[in-house]
Amino acid sequence: MARSTMVRITSDLSGKEVPEDQAWTMELTPSDGRRNKFQLDLTDDEAQEFAAKGREIKRRGRRPKSAS
Repeated sequence: MARSTMVRITSDLSGKEVPEDQAWTMELTPSDGRRNKFQLDLTDDEAQEFAAKGREIKRRGRRPKSAS
């Protein structure tokens, strides 16, 4: 018998249901490293509000080879 699973994402700040394509996840890491990390689910608007106050961290690693 087949089962289907339905995932509902709700914002941890506002409690609103968030469409899956607009959900953001934010991870908070304490500086001392002894406490556990926290993870928040956010709406697109809430995430943009936090992003405006912070700074973007660029990806690390090698650049992809050019197609030439």
